[in-house]
Amino acid sequence: MPARQASCLSAPHAAYLMTQHPNTVSSWPNGGANGHSHSYLTPRELLDYDWTYNVRPGGLPNFKEWVAWSDNNKAKAPDNYRAAIIGCSIRHVSTGAMKKLLEQYHTLSPDLKRVSFLAEHADTYAQATWHLPACAATGFFWAETVPVLLHIARSTSGLDRMRIVFFFNN
Repeated sequence: MPARQASCLSAPHAAYLMTQHPNTVSSWPNGGANGHSHSYLTPRELLDYDWTYNVRPGGLPNFKEWVAWSDNNKAKAPDNYRAAIIGCSIRHVSTGAMKKLLEQYHTLSPDLKRVSFLAEHADTYAQATWHLPACAATGFFWAETVPVLLHIARSTSGLDRMRIVFFFNN
């Protein structure tokens, strides 16, 4: 079976769950009413997904974090970033403006001038994106949960007969 996106599975699996297993669905909190897109995957479908596919997460690192991230050749996500940030002293700039600040920073001698420049722009944030394989982006799930699911599937009914049932809460 070729790798496919999980969204391709939702509608037929949801219909199956609702019609063939209504007692299971009704046993979920509020009968599953606090959720949407009820579906399931088999362990094989989970493994068939292309986990090497690059995803592009993003966030808002501040200037100091941009400096560290740029010095790391942007090979991974910044160590610290926010999904969103507001406040009186917060300054949002474009990615291009942040790159110009970085250029200015790197022209300064590495002494108190850089420290002062970092302090001056401590509350300056810009949107950043990076590339990660899906297995890295899902961290704990891929490293800890998937091996347990595979162990259970292999020691019981097999990769095609076990169902991982899920839905998204509202």
